[in-house]
Amino acid sequence: MPEVIELEFHSKDVSEFQLHRLVRASFRKYTVPVTAFISDAFIADDTCVGVSFDHSKRDDAYHRVDGSILLTGKIQSARKEGRFWLLETQDGNYVITSFRRDLGRASFLKLLQSADRS
Repeated sequence: MPEVIELEFHSKDVSEFQLHRLVRASFRKYTVPVTAFISDAFIADDTCVGVSFDHSKRDDAYHRVDGSILLTGKIQSARKEGRFWLLETQDGNYVITSFRRDLGRASFLKLLQSADRS
């Protein structure tokens, strides 16, 4: 009898709203080169976690795929460009296209408030 191998695929389907925001963000011109666009973003330990799209850093050893989970480096600054937030981190510049529904915006506001106190 052949051996049974079970595979699990984890992916993130984007909603129509998220897709609309991704498209709008990708057509905008930014003041710095954008490393990737992040959907479903939330902040954890001064980094941003979310679903990555159009990631610019790809090489033979590690390909970043649209829809994969991304953890940025430490956030150095955050500013609004147009309707979107641009994060400058240790490893690149990321545009937040949407926040995670349950904790995304609250975690981002907490980051902004902590930066204001510094």
